[in-house]
Amino acid sequence: MKHFKKYIISFLILFISSNAFSVFANQNVIDSLEKSLSQLDEPESIPVQLELSRLYLTVNLRKSLNYSGRALELSKKYSDEELIARSNLNIANAYFEMSRFQSAIEFYEKALDYYFDQRSPDNKIYIYTRLGDCEKMLSNYNNALFYYQKPLNLYLVENKNKISDAYNNIGIIYKFLNNFDQSMHYHQLALNESNLSNNQQEIANTLKNIGSLYWHKSLYDSSLVYFEKSLELYRELADTLGEANILNNLGTIYKNLGDFQKALDYNKKALELRTFVGKKKEIANSLNSIGSIYLATNDLNNALIFYQNALEIRLEIEDIMGIANSQNNLSLVYRRKDDYNTALEYLNKSLRNYQNIGNKSSIANAINQIGNIQKRLQQYDLALKSYLDAIKIRQEINDRNEIASILLNIGIIYSDIGNYSKALETFNRNLEIKREYGNRIEISYSLHIIGNTHLMLKEYSKALGFYQEALQLRKETGDKMNIATSLKSIGNTQLYLGNYEESIQNLLDAKKMREEIGDVKGTSEVLNDIGNFYIQTKQNEKALENYYKTIELTNKTNDLYLNALSKRKIGVLLIEMNQNEKGLEFIYESLQIGQTIDNLELIKYAYYELFSYYNKFKDKTRALENYINYTTIKDSIDARLNSQRLVEIQMNFELEESQSEISRIENEISQLTAENKIRELELKKQKNVRNLLSIIIILTLGFGGIIFIQYLNKRKTNILLKEKIDEVDQSNRLLKESEENLQILNATKDKFFSIIAHDLRNPFNALHGLTQHLLNNFESFTNEEVKESLDLIYNSADDLLELLENLLHWSRTQRGKIKFSPIEFNLSEMVDKNFNLLSMNAKKKEINLVNEIDDNFLIYADYDMVMAILRNLISNAIKFSHTNSYVRIHADQNNDFYQVSVMDNGIGISKDDISKLFRIDVHYSTSGTSEEQGSGLGLILCKEFVDKHHGKIWVESEPGKGSIFKFTLSKKIENQNG
Repeated sequence: MKHFKKYIISFLILFISSNAFSVFANQNVIDSLEKSLSQLDEPESIPVQLELSRLYLTVNLRKSLNYSGRALELSKKYSDEELIARSNLNIANAYFEMSRFQSAIEFYEKALDYYFDQRSPDNKIYIYTRLGDCEKMLSNYNNALFYYQKPLNLYLVENKNKISDAYNNIGIIYKFLNNFDQSMHYHQLALNESNLSNNQQEIANTLKNIGSLYWHKSLYDSSLVYFEKSLELYRELADTLGEANILNNLGTIYKNLGDFQKALDYNKKALELRTFVGKKKEIANSLNSIGSIYLATNDLNNALIFYQNALEIRLEIEDIMGIANSQNNLSLVYRRKDDYNTALEYLNKSLRNYQNIGNKSSIANAINQIGNIQKRLQQYDLALKSYLDAIKIRQEINDRNEIASILLNIGIIYSDIGNYSKALETFNRNLEIKREYGNRIEISYSLHIIGNTHLMLKEYSKALGFYQEALQLRKETGDKMNIATSLKSIGNTQLYLGNYEESIQNLLDAKKMREEIGDVKGTSEVLNDIGNFYIQTKQNEKALENYYKTIELTNKTNDLYLNALSKRKIGVLLIEMNQNEKGLEFIYESLQIGQTIDNLELIKYAYYELFSYYNKFKDKTRALENYINYTTIKDSIDARLNSQRLVEIQMNFELEESQSEISRIENEISQLTAENKIRELELKKQKNVRNLLSIIIILTLGFGGIIFIQYLNKRKTNILLKEKIDEVDQSNRLLKESEENLQILNATKDKFFSIIAHDLRNPFNALHGLTQHLLNNFESFTNEEVKESLDLIYNSADDLLELLENLLHWSRTQRGKIKFSPIEFNLSEMVDKNFNLLSMNAKKKEINLVNEIDDNFLIYADYDMVMAILRNLISNAIKFSHTNSYVRIHADQNNDFYQVSVMDNGIGISKDDISKLFRIDVHYSTSGTSEEQGSGLGLILCKEFVDKHHGKIWVESEPGKGSIFKFTLSKKIENQNG
């Protein structure tokens, strides 16, 4: 053993002198340690393997896990508890870096079992913080809050300077819970503490967290101010990673503001710093951020390159969370490319990884995105099922803000199937929730979607109102990308209303803003709209100019649809201007692109324009050829539209079940039938196409059969879709009920906390007043007077401590954080322990404490809860007993329960006041016989704990005749945690 200890000492000295405790492991150090392993006995090798595990944590997670696993195996073999704990801690750290958070929690808790009873709080603080980090990554925010509170308590006791860490962690959780005020409160506490200790590192970290909070609320100006201050401090501290992180955050803000060049500059600088440090995980994060900027500017090729590079690094270092995020981002690129199969493939991979990790928020997000793709593919039943699954997960983590976002997607389904009233109802529900949370970007998006719905209903004035409200919010946040979107929509709506000056001004403003932020695809779309405006206002030269510019930009973005659309419009305009040959060339190019991308609308209109041209110039053969092609494509489109209409008709019929809707459907069918007859009559008049007419009739019958078969299949799908929509309505109802219950609960808790605030004030005021009095008059006081003042201060602090302990216990019961773990123990011994704890209070009033319980009275219950019940009841009995009296404890049992009685010879309680006990919604508190203060919280806590034991608690009392508090504990309880 001496040899072993001597070796450890020399081992540590060697490592300190060789800089082995550097943050980044030197490969030479790793190599030398690995060579030394073969020369060491098993016990001597354990610390070396643990050090290798630590060094490999930033280099190779698999090797880190292997070394710590081997160290754990040997530590158990030689029964070294400390080394077992260190091994568990290293394993947990490796699992954490691999995003295997559930496994990490398991090993952190094993390590905590050893460190819990150690005097030094450092390891406990570290483990509690890591447990909080794990729960945060799993979206278990209440659990995270519980664990982050533990270090805060330890810091307070130990008077540690790093208390700001704990405050910041709690603030971050409240941010995720969308509680801005509470989050800001804790970050301000952190800032105050770090300023008091003049800890520049902690000040920088806190400023960063406040900046992030403002970013979360889309308050970009405030966010920039705090990030810039933080950046300045990180640079002064020469904290390269801290500087890189802030640069990355600044890049994100400028991306949100639409200043993409600035965003790129900041992120490239962050990438440069992270590459210099050599942290692969952070390098991947920078690559990912740069990819997101390119995605925002519709530069899909560059976005793909950077996302794939980030994915390769994350695969190399086995960063599962990072891998899942990269796969999710790649799916967004392929979705923009209309490659839905590849997008779904990446999304499903991402979802599986999120499920392995257990991050509920990310799981819900992936499922929601799958629903978006299914919606785009018009697989409405599948999309709705995905949305419902996502809502259920969001309900589990109480994320109403994201539930509202999913409701928006469901509303779009209603809009797609033509049920605009239901769509608007759902959109308005979404908007109501979004307004509660106050995120102006999200509110503006909801307003814009509602505007789109009114536009589809041709309610142009209403649409304009919603677009303008959305624009105002976007201007407040400085969100240039979406400001341009609003201006574009307003410009097109003004055109419908005939407000030409306002229309063109808004469109030109949208174009200018798109150009400023470098959004080439967005600019091309606005140019097309401007071209449409000039056609509407008979300014063909200007229209041509804008369509040519659209083609120029779509060649860069590879937007084939918009390119073909503009070419056809140019062709038509050129023919009108007698530039026939050139015009035909553009129309044929449009047709060719339409055929390449299989867009039937582009093909149909190209054939129609060719028919019109050749018919105008009496080229009957080509005119007939193009007309046949046009009608064939038109029939294909009509078949699809008829099938879609049947789906919409069936859905609306089943959803609304109203006669007026049936009439509308019948009118639509009649109208379609009439249109078909008219078309047939026109074709019959053309002698040269008799044979064609026969073919068309056969095709029509064939399509009719296909439509009928599709109708039968769709009917089955629609039954499922109706069930899913009913589920949405049920979810909405449950959501509303949950909201109402939450409001009631919050009102009760608000009332409770107002009581606590009142009762906390008294002892704090007493402490403040007494200490101030003592401080101001210390020199004039006698020793006896100082002692009297200190005695009063002690009593106030004692009252305050009791209240705070009860408050902590109560809050933990409300959050379900107190584990119910029944064991067998001696009740008489527990009563004696409580008597010892409270003996000083009893001696002051000369109260005799009498334990009448049999020495061998064993019960099966939760030890800590029963201890708290007895402590509160005995403390109250002493408080309300007269001087020179007694407090007695008695216990009985029968087949079903134990019964405990706490008896005092005190002031007693009236019938009316008895009814106020044990209730959170009624503030009942009286002074003791020596003016002792109470809050009534102790009795509420007692009832909580008795209820956990399936028991009852009550009081028998009359004024002036003392009181007997009785409670029962069921014998038929089981461990509720198992």
